[in-house]
Amino acid sequence: MSNIPDNSSSAAAVTPPQMNRMEPVLNVGKQCAVYLGVVAALAGGVAFFGPFDHMPAVAQEQTTLPLKGEFDMMVPLGEEDTVPKSVAFFYITGAPAQKMWEAFPMEPIEDECVGRLSKFGNGMICYGANGDGTTPDEPYECTFGIDMKSQALTLAQDC
Repeated sequence: MSNIPDNSSSAAAVTPPQMNRMEPVLNVGKQCAVYLGVVAALAGGVAFFGPFDHMPAVAQEQTTLPLKGEFDMMVPLGEEDTVPKSVAFFYITGAPAQKMWEAFPMEPIEDECVGRLSKFGNGMICYGANGDGTTPDEPYECTFGIDMKSQALTLAQDC
């Protein structure tokens, strides 16, 4: 018999190869690097393609119209002209005024001051057709005031 070990036994064939004890840590590190690369690529795509969408989100959701009309600061109704002007007065015409007219929930009545059909309430008034059925210069007009001291709607003018 020889002193040479017998390598033909089944125990030597099943022994797993030696593994580097840092290999599991390196595998997790590689996975994290792949995930970070994917996230960076997605973020880069958003940053690159985002500016091509020039329309603001609000404009995508609703239709806006440019306002036509006038603006002025006035003294509150019933006050003397010596008090500070604290009412922001808005006069709106055209398509925006028509949309406001249509949105008013009440039936129009004839306004005795101007002889036009009007809808009014809570510090706002809109005018439609003339009371006699003729078309006015501005088919739709709306006026309202904002009292800057109380931050409330107020009539900007009276009869």
